[in-house]
Amino acid sequence: MKFINMIIMISILLSINACGGGAKKDTGTTSEPTRRFAKVSHKTDNSLSLIQTVAHSEKRLKFAPVYNVTSYKFEYTTINSQNRTVHVSGLIAVPVKDTPSPVLSFQHGTLFKNKRAPSFHLTPNKKRPEILFASLGYIVFSPDYLGYGLSAKESHPYLQKKPSADIVIDMLKAGQQWLRDKKIQTNQQLFLTGYSQGGYVTMAALKALQQQKIVGLTVTGAVLGAGPYDLYETLSILLRRTNNIPNALNHAAIEIIKYALLSKDTDIDFDSSFLERYFDKDKQDNLHQWKPNIPLKLFHGEEDDIVPIKSSTSTYNAMIGLGADVELVKCEASPSDHNQCTVAYLNYTLNYFEGLRGDL
Repeated sequence: MKFINMIIMISILLSINACGGGAKKDTGTTSEPTRRFAKVSHKTDNSLSLIQTVAHSEKRLKFAPVYNVTSYKFEYTTINSQNRTVHVSGLIAVPVKDTPSPVLSFQHGTLFKNKRAPSFHLTPNKKRPEILFASLGYIVFSPDYLGYGLSAKESHPYLQKKPSADIVIDMLKAGQQWLRDKKIQTNQQLFLTGYSQGGYVTMAALKALQQQKIVGLTVTGAVLGAGPYDLYETLSILLRRTNNIPNALNHAAIEIIKYALLSKDTDIDFDSSFLERYFDKDKQDNLHQWKPNIPLKLFHGEEDDIVPIKSSTSTYNAMIGLGADVELVKCEASPSDHNQCTVAYLNYTLNYFEGLRGDL
């Protein structure tokens, strides 16, 4: 199911209630989780030969695995939108090498099935890049997000700025402590990247990290792919496609969409606050108007009809206006749509990061 289908689905489901207000407001209240780290489980050793076989099955990938990788299901704590401590999970993938490694935090795109979350994939998978990244020498952190994995009974705070940042930063802090306990050395470099929703989550984390630094890690580089950073503008473009639905048919449309798309195609409980805020003209979840203190790469395809490139051009223009060092990289795949550009994004990201690494 594509991003646009989900946007249309949820917007129709909420059109009656959202137009009447009732949006959940982000109070900005913060608190520390009661425990940063719970445990590591489900350790898996992945051989270089197996990783190479998976990598070679995707002919468009332009990088070659180097290391064996040990992967773990990582369990830690974060706080949800109600400011309550929640146990969550993610994937940590560690290259088998004797020298210090950079840390790479990868944020996944929208997933409609819980079993597709990173912590369920501790072996190489063509559709999940984390172990491939680790085989190049990165220690990879990849959060499941709230509402997936260990926290599957939670509502997923879809496209909400604060919980998107928290889930990444709490994993980095807990993961740093675990790495120290296990005497796994980093070179203190931190790279962040993600595509689609993962691009949005990465932007949220990057912005928050500029205020709250992590001891022992310095953000070195970030590549954000096809994310709805200018969320209000993105939704304005996408939701125009539903404007021709008469109000009198809203209830019927809701029932049809629920049956056709929601009940059969997802087992995730998506929190709809971002749409309620949109209908209230509340732009608190926008992430495009700020000045990063590191060079930033925005990767996007001009033919993307799932997350329109206008989100990235709006972000680029806003950040340039604030004096930021930001580049908008156009995807050269043909067609340059959302799905076709994913491999091009991976190739660009890894090539860019390789030029910044201090362990080579």
